[in-house]
Amino acid sequence: MIPSTMQSTIFTAPGQVEVREIPMPLLGERQVLVQVKVCAICTWEQRFYKGSKPEDYPFRGGHEVSGILAAKGAGALCEAQIGDPVCLEIMTRCGQCYYCRRGMDNLCERDTGGRLPGQPWGPGGMSEYVVAEDYMVYRAQEGRDFAELALAEPVSCVARGIRRTPLAFGDTVVVQGAGVMGLIHLQLLIRRGLRVIVAEPDPVRRDYAASLGAACAVDPLNDDLVACVHGHTGGRGAEAIFFTAGGVPAIRSAMPALAKGGWLMLYGSVHPKGDLPIDPNDVHYRELVITGTFSHDKESFREAVAMLNDRIVEVAPFVTERIPFPDVEHAMQRAVSPDTYRVVLAFS
Repeated sequence: MIPSTMQSTIFTAPGQVEVREIPMPLLGERQVLVQVKVCAICTWEQRFYKGSKPEDYPFRGGHEVSGILAAKGAGALCEAQIGDPVCLEIMTRCGQCYYCRRGMDNLCERDTGGRLPGQPWGPGGMSEYVVAEDYMVYRAQEGRDFAELALAEPVSCVARGIRRTPLAFGDTVVVQGAGVMGLIHLQLLIRRGLRVIVAEPDPVRRDYAASLGAACAVDPLNDDLVACVHGHTGGRGAEAIFFTAGGVPAIRSAMPALAKGGWLMLYGSVHPKGDLPIDPNDVHYRELVITGTFSHDKESFREAVAMLNDRIVEVAPFVTERIPFPDVEHAMQRAVSPDTYRVVLAFS
């Protein structure tokens, strides 16, 4: 039985979240209803909690979601059946705009989050139920931990960024940051036959990165990252550097550590963004590539669900705490704490 109302989390202002009773939305022809089992709290939701622009509120957070398929619209096309465990990629892909037709559906021009003036907007995964388009649903294996399945979204984002770099077996790469995203990078890069150096100021996270297979874990605030990279590459430098955290200082320090023809992949965003001076002649003479990666595409999400189903990537250790819904205030406070990786909301 589908209830007529549900509870949903609304970010009303910096540091303020409410759980409201709202009507159960009606399903469109090609939509599905998912009963949420777990919603992980990403740094995106954390930024809204810490403080965003006034026009960003009210906001319905939650985009790392797993659950049970509860209902399907009459024309919904997806392999999952009612009662199946599913992962959700809550991102609009119209399929018709310029970027979708160029194969860049992660940059769909119509992915606005459903903003209407004064109305709550956003993916809405921090709710008892969530409505999604049929193409957003990926069937998961029975018996998998819903908390792990909820991390399909960050795994898919990492997979896409790595896929965009022309790396070969035996190359050396640097991952800046050993939070959840940095450690997922570490795992996937190692599985592609690459030597990985991790730069992370926190000693506990450095040790954890080393235990997961990092060839070297350095403190970028006190160690010489360039010397470390050159020492592992015969003075050549790294073929790629993946920035996940550390702000402008980390990005600036990455440039001298790149080999000729090296790629600097800006995976993470920077807040506040600051200024990043770049020597154009250095980029020119060494043929460096500075690029970014944003979100996931359909193929990388398919890859992520397959890797989680087959345990190719291990994400269970990143689930630091499971806090029962509707204790959202406590969950947000723990999520923004530096001693956590991923805090998840667990639904009954």
